[in-house]
Amino acid sequence: MTINEKVKFFREKKGYSQESLAYRLGIEQSQYSRRENGQVKFSADEVLEISKMLDIEISELFSDQTVVFNSSNQSGGSFGQYINIPEVLIIQYEQRLKEKDEMISLLKNVIENLKK
Repeated sequence: MTINEKVKFFREKKGYSQESLAYRLGIEQSQYSRRENGQVKFSADEVLEISKMLDIEISELFSDQTVVFNSSNQSGGSFGQYINIPEVLIIQYEQRLKEKDEMISLLKNVIENLKK
């Protein structure tokens, strides 16, 4: 699935119209439609805003799990850095986060027991 197909999928899943997303992006519905149909690419800023509107992670919109980092230089210009993250690495990170949460919970219990 391409990014534009994923945007359409998540938009329809949330029950939003093209007009509502176009309005929030500050573009005409026809311009939004061309992006969603793949005729024009979404900009990095648009992808970021769409992910917020649809309440999804940016990585969910990229087939190869690409993450976009936006930054600015000293002259005020901005640029995007694209990093491909393999699916297995994402799964490993999610597992480590789960283990961290479990460890925090365990340590909180230990602290409470020591206070008693």
